[in-house]
Amino acid sequence: MEAAARLCVLSDTHGRLPREAVGFCEGADAILHAGDAGSDAVLAELEGVAPLVCVSGNVDAPDLAPSRARTGAAGWRVLVQHIVWRKGAPSPETRALLEEAGADLVVFGHTHQPLCQKVGETVFFNPGSCGPRRFDLPRAVGEAVLDAAGGWFRVLDLDRMRGAPPLVEARFGPPAAFR
Repeated sequence: MEAAARLCVLSDTHGRLPREAVGFCEGADAILHAGDAGSDAVLAELEGVAPLVCVSGNVDAPDLAPSRARTGAAGWRVLVQHIVWRKGAPSPETRALLEEAGADLVVFGHTHQPLCQKVGETVFFNPGSCGPRRFDLPRAVGEAVLDAAGGWFRVLDLDRMRGAPPLVEARFGPPAAFR
């Protein structure tokens, strides 16, 4: 049985990596960046903090990172891709991808809106945007703590890290492979 893993989840930095986000990621088992990094410098700084899995987003140069990445943590199968959510649900392309090769957790970005929702057997997790504030949405970071007993997910407001409740918090039981 694999040990628990703490994943820090970022997206939509758009070339600016807040120092609060870097501090939040310290001590993580891995950092997942779900696209729109905006620069190589953002990724280089994150690589100096913890092992990094990143994907390109729609504003990134195509050669910055792959458009999709698969990884694993604490026995969970993880898919990272920038755009997966459309009109309140996984896109048809994402559903087809998951039918072909499943995932227990899908990490994504693009919408700038924090979300954690289980659809079928898969948890969909968007940490929101930690880059420059856009629209009226908070600057945020996500965290997933995974083990054989399940997953604990939360999204925190970067501007109110201490004492404020999470923007999103959810707990889910173990993936089907553990049952």
